[in-house]
Amino acid sequence: MWQSLLLLAVVSSCAVPSSGSYQQVASDDIPFGLNAPQTTIPQTTTTIPDTIATDSLPVAVSEPIDLFFISNSRIIKVQRNVASPANPAQALSSLVEGPSTSPEFVGLRTALPTTFAASVDVIRGVARVDATRAFLNSLSGLDQKLAIAQIVLTLTSRPGVGQVLFSVDGKLISVPRGRGDSVASGVAVTFDDYSSLINQQ
Repeated sequence: MWQSLLLLAVVSSCAVPSSGSYQQVASDDIPFGLNAPQTTIPQTTTTIPDTIATDSLPVAVSEPIDLFFISNSRIIKVQRNVASPANPAQALSSLVEGPSTSPEFVGLRTALPTTFAASVDVIRGVARVDATRAFLNSLSGLDQKLAIAQIVLTLTSRPGVGQVLFSVDGKLISVPRGRGDSVASGVAVTFDDYSSLINQQ
């Protein structure tokens, strides 16, 4: 009970009386640290940026590759940017897609049909192109030679590829060369076998 009376006395002593006299309590006599300085927690502000820094966004990387398209009965070399690192399959897809609609490509075409599909495996510098169907049978004699030329010239322009073999459903086939003759099944062809078809601009 005496603690309650003491607390009542302290509270009464801290209040400012409206009249009469009062007695100030020494700071050492104030219990429970009631006279300790008040501590406040500073407010923090979080700023949300209006835009995201572009440095943190991934940047698409591309590289130019040499592609060979047809102008009349000649072969023209052009460059196109593809996703990096470029691989032989991308080069074949770009040939099937054909030249872009840019003014500098007007008059160019590809002999490869839109239905052409093939896998490409490169082993020790030799790219083996295995078609899923006998695409040569659907082309004229001239376009057969030009289509093969497009593929060989494009693939052998890629680093690490020096020769090309052709097969259909896993079976090696004979293909025409640039000068009109054909190689035997299983014989690889090279850039030089078709360089005579390139239009030297």
